[in-house]
Amino acid sequence: MCKLLGALCIMMSCTYLGLQISSIYRKRSELFRFLQNGLTMLETEINYTATPLPLALERVGKKNNKHCRSLFMKAAAALHEKRGVTASEAWAEGITALAGEVPLTKEEKELLHLFGQELGGSAKEEQLKNIALTKKQLYGAQKAAEVEQTQKQKLWQYLGFCLGAVLVLMLI
Repeated sequence: MCKLLGALCIMMSCTYLGLQISSIYRKRSELFRFLQNGLTMLETEINYTATPLPLALERVGKKNNKHCRSLFMKAAAALHEKRGVTASEAWAEGITALAGEVPLTKEEKELLHLFGQELGGSAKEEQLKNIALTKKQLYGAQKAAEVEQTQKQKLWQYLGFCLGAVLVLMLI
């Protein structure tokens, strides 16, 4: 009875671990879709309502998905709280907060940093062009993440289960 309970615990924990790792791939592809939506909302705030950047970032953060909410909210908080912080530095703090929740590759972080360098530092038309370009690049990153998701999500799910089964067989 004790061996059976131990085997069941090993199988469940390995399967759970595989499911957790596979969920990272799903979160990444969702993240890029929600980032595109967030940039569209930011574009609206800048273009049509002429909202100041800290308030615009805060509004977008409140309306956005929980995974990318930290990016916008952290950047807005940094602009609200700290005197002398540029929009680029505040955006970098937001990227750091985002990377803590969802793993990003070096290229994806660089893409977001490049967007942040132009944020709040140029004319409205230039910012709108920068948002449009970044949305296109995020779309490409989303498609790449979706391909990676289809390749690796089931792999990690099955690998977790199989690892648990192998461990149970080795211990019996």
